[in-house]
Amino acid sequence: MNKLRPKQEEAAQKGGAATAKPAGKASQARLPRGLISVLNGTFLTRENVLGNMPFILFCAGLMVLYIGYGYHTERIVRELHNTNVQVKEQRSEYITVRARLEQEERQSHVARGIKELGLEESRVPPVKIPVTRKEMKTAGMP
Repeated sequence: MNKLRPKQEEAAQKGGAATAKPAGKASQARLPRGLISVLNGTFLTRENVLGNMPFILFCAGLMVLYIGYGYHTERIVRELHNTNVQVKEQRSEYITVRARLEQEERQSHVARGIKELGLEESRVPPVKIPVTRKEMKTAGMP
């Protein structure tokens, strides 16, 4: 049935090494005809390619749009990253300023500040003075 196989097995047993492929054009890898015509550019002169030229141009246009969309998306992602970095910086600055303001608003800090102006902090709590409507009218208040 297959006469080649027993010869190869005999050669492998005798020589102890794998058989070598015969050299020549038949053993070399051949490129398909379609690939050769694409590389040569001869496929562009065929009638079926010329008939499908609008579709080919449409596909080329879609590829250009796809590439442009990729660049657009990358630019937006970079802008988002930069905006996120700025937001984090602004938030940390806000927290720092707010903590400093809370520190300055404390009663002890305010008391030190008014001492420098020559004012004194009142140690007596405020008192509510009751006034009747009659007294307000006699004083000329509405």
